[in-house]
This record gives sequence, structure tokens and C-alpha cells, in this order.
Amino acid sequence: MVTNILALWLLATLTGSLSRVFQPASLIFLLAGAFAPAFARLTYYESINIIGVARASTLSNTTPIFTAMLAVPILHEQMTWRLLVGTLMVVAGVALAVKPEDRKPAARSAAVAEVAVPHPEPAGGWIARFFPASLRGDQRRTLGILLALNTAVMASISFLLRKTGLGVLPDPTLAAALTVTGSLMVLLPFQAMRSRRDPLRTDRNSLTYLVAGGLLTTAGFLSYFLALSLGDIVRVTPLGNTAPIFAVGLLYMFRQIEKVAPNTALGAVLTVVGILFVVGG
Repeated sequence: MVTNILALWLLATLTGSLSRVFQPASLIFLLAGAFAPAFARLTYYESINIIGVARASTLSNTTPIFTAMLAVPILHEQMTWRLLVGTLMVVAGVALAVKPEDRKPAARSAAVAEVAVPHPEPAGGWIARFFPASLRGDQRRTLGILLALNTAVMASISFLLRKTGLGVLPDPTLAAALTVTGSLMVLLPFQAMRSRRDPLRTDRNSLTYLVAGGLLTTAGFLSYFLALSLGDIVRVTPLGNTAPIFAVGLLYMFRQIEKVAPNTALGAVLTVVGILFVVGG
């Protein structure tokens, strides 16, 4: 995120966007950043800690549905049947793609213990500060589901604020820089509390990959704002939500030992067909 901020503010300076930074509309993007990535990221990782990666990623991937539910009545955007079908297909396709592959019973039991239902830390996540440690079983699972769905809702609110802000301040570069800044302003206090018992640390090699990844996400973040300034949010969001499909494809291309599971292939097909519906809707 620090890489995102440095790159985006540098770009905003070079493009002359800084002259608009003190307009009231800038507050909209700061607020959008607080909702997502900040709050959405916090609840997403906490839901992973409770219900596992597969369930959390599937539930949080419902963002396009919540976005459409907000954008149609508030922004008065048009939801055609093709766009609705395409959105649902993208959500279903990505959900299938991230679903773990079924394994043999012996191997599956180990996978469930390690991935599907990870053991929570003794101290718990940040959510442990607000809920009793005695929360177990169905109550804990329900909490994890609600947190994952909250991730989708927080992201949807953020997207709505970004679209609204771009209508007042049509500068995608400045909008992206302000949104990431608003997110960091929220995340820094959480990281400060966390660093007391688990300080940030990395070696030179991993830092190189993290910075490179930060530059790539900066380009993706800016591309999203450019797309949002040109098109309806109900069309942009499902297209932007297809990142897991590309991640699976790249992983398979560059690590040939990776096996493409049937559900992954079906998910990719559903997503591609859904994209065609969204684009043509």
C-alpha cells in the first residue's frame, strides 16, 4: 500500500492533479478508501481466520451483486437482463475457481485442518477484542459468514462513493491516490497495535517482490478508476472482480506442476461467458 501511495501521488504530481486536491470532493475518496480496501480488508482476513479461505473468498466475491443493489436505486444506473445474468455468472464462476479441489479422504482431512478451517491464533484477530472467547461452533461460523459478507458490502459502498466522487471531481489519478491514502489512514492504527507483539519484518528478496507487486496493483487500481470514470459501476465491478481467474491462469502457466481442477476449468468458462454478457449488456 505504501508503494501504491508513492506511485500514485508521484503520478498525480506529474499530471498536475495536485491543484485539485483541496476540493471538498476529495473527502469522498478518503471516505471510500476507509471502507475499502481498509475495513473490507480487515473483515476479509478475519473471516479467513474463522471460516477458511474457500468460504471467505466465495462469500466476499458477491461484491458485484451488492454493488448493483446500491447503484441501481441510488445512481439510477440501468440493469438489463444480460447484465444481471452476466454478473451472476461471473460471481458463480469465480466462486468455482477458488473452490479447493476434492482430495482423497486421508489427504482431505489434512487439507481441512490446514486450509479450510485454520486454527485461530490464541490471541485471535482484531475481532477478538469485541467478541467473547467462548464463541464457538455455529455462532463462530455465523460470525465468519457475516464478516465475509460485510467485506462485500464495504467494498460496494466504497465503489459507490468512488463513482459519486468521480462525478464531482473527474480526475482518476487523484481519486486513486486519495482512496489509497484514506485506506492507509485507517490501517495504520491497527498495524501499530499489531506491531507491539508481531512487528513488520521482511528480507531483501521478499521486499523486491512486494514492491513489484505494489507497482502492478497500482496500475490495476488506476485502471479501475479510469474504467469507472468511463462506464457504469454495474458494468465495471463484475469485470474488475475477475482477478482470481487471471491469477489461476498465470499460476498454471508459470508453475506447470499446478493441476487445473475440473471446478476451476468450469469456473473459468462461466466467468468468460459472464464477461461476454456483461460487455454486451
